[in-house]
Amino acid sequence: MTNTASPSNLETATCPICGPSAPAVPRHDFPPYKVVDCSSCGLTYLSPRLTQEAILKLYKDEAYYNSNISGQGYDEYMEISDNWVKTFSLRLKQIAPYKSTGRALDIGCGPGYFLTAAQRLGFDVHGLDPSDYIVEMAQKQWGQRIQLGLIESADYQPESFDLIVAFDTFEHIYDPKKFLKAIHGFLKPGGALAITTPDPDSTLSKVSGEKWVSYKLPEHVFYWTPKTIRRVLEEDFEVLEIRSAGQYATLGFLFRRIFRLSGNPGKFLTAIINFLNRFSVYSDNGSLTAIARKK
Repeated sequence: MTNTASPSNLETATCPICGPSAPAVPRHDFPPYKVVDCSSCGLTYLSPRLTQEAILKLYKDEAYYNSNISGQGYDEYMEISDNWVKTFSLRLKQIAPYKSTGRALDIGCGPGYFLTAAQRLGFDVHGLDPSDYIVEMAQKQWGQRIQLGLIESADYQPESFDLIVAFDTFEHIYDPKKFLKAIHGFLKPGGALAITTPDPDSTLSKVSGEKWVSYKLPEHVFYWTPKTIRRVLEEDFEVLEIRSAGQYATLGFLFRRIFRLSGNPGKFLTAIINFLNRFSVYSDNGSLTAIARKK
């Protein structure tokens, strides 16, 4: 990916829950970025970070979905589509006690793997993504069910969705409260929201320290624990459940992620990875899933 972290593209962030009056406490240093904790509520976030304008340019680039650097963008995302469909199918089973039918929207839908899983269960599926490249690709299968843009400026009808999901998306959102307000407006009364996002209080995060795979910079700008995500959701939603989360992945994918191998790791390691790619497992990746209902 292109290095866009020039000083003119950087900005200082503050806690969206407590505001600028709450000082930031350093957690990890990844020059020019820093991962910090709010001294009041404990929310973990990136500051300084890229401006939203700069990060949206990054997402539009095809290289974001075809990265040669493990851990950047969505390297190998296209190669493990079956595992993503299995992952989203499992998450839909977890959501089913609260919402199992109706019109569903996936924010940050990528190629549309959630749509595949949800349509199999009978949902009327729709997707939204800010990447021109991935929307064009997804529309080849899904047509106008996939829209380009952000939920904050989307033109869906008010109260038109029974279920909205934001899987591996909330950590990218620059104004979480505005994001949640927009979702609230598009959900029908009693509609459900499901978010999966990296948890900095997870065992994997604590064991990994600064090498935690979810410290994906500059894309991930907020890191939500069960405590902080409950706090931000409870302003407009009834929190129904918060649980640990993971994903189905090939052993080769996990091997590359753990060791942060490049797209061309050499013949010997490539042979190992190809062998490991024959096997898929469910792995706790240090994330949480929060399910909430519109008040």
